[in-house]
Amino acid sequence: MLIFISGSINSGKTATSKALAEKLGADFINVDDLNNTIPDFNLATDLDKSMNLAISEINKHLAAGKDVVANYVVRQKDFDRLENEVNTKEQYVITLAPRLEVAQGKRGDRVLSEWEVQRVKHHYDTGIASPNFGYIVDNSDMTVDETVSRILEIIT
Repeated sequence: MLIFISGSINSGKTATSKALAEKLGADFINVDDLNNTIPDFNLATDLDKSMNLAISEINKHLAAGKDVVANYVVRQKDFDRLENEVNTKEQYVITLAPRLEVAQGKRGDRVLSEWEVQRVKHHYDTGIASPNFGYIVDNSDMTVDETVSRILEIIT
C-alpha cells in the first residue's frame, strides 16, 4: 500500500507522514531528502526528476513487501504517474490543506521565510491545496495525531 501525503509548505506533511508511517509500521519516504541527491536541484525545472526518484524508491520498498508513506507536493501529472507507475493498486493521495492563514503562520517550531510565505500563497493560488484528485483534509485545527486518525479513517 502507498499513502502519499501532499500539500503546501507548512501544511504538516512531514510530521503527519512520519507519525502515520510509525503507526502503520510502514516505510517513510521524504521526497525532499531524495531531491538532495539531484545535482544542483532546481525547483523550477527538476520536479519531474523528483517524481522519478520517488516512484523508483517507492517501488523498491513495495517490492520488498513494505507499505510506504511518502510526502511531497503532488500535481495532477504526478498523481497520474503514481496511478500508472507505482506497483500497487492500493494507493491513496491525501492533501493536507489547512486554511491559508494557518499554512502561512507559525506551526510548531517552524518559522517561515518570506519566500516560503509567498510560495504557500502560490501553492494555494495554483490549486495545490485543492486538487481534483485524492482526498483533502483541512487540518487547520487538528493535531498531528488527529490528522493521522482522520487519514486512517479514509484508508480503512
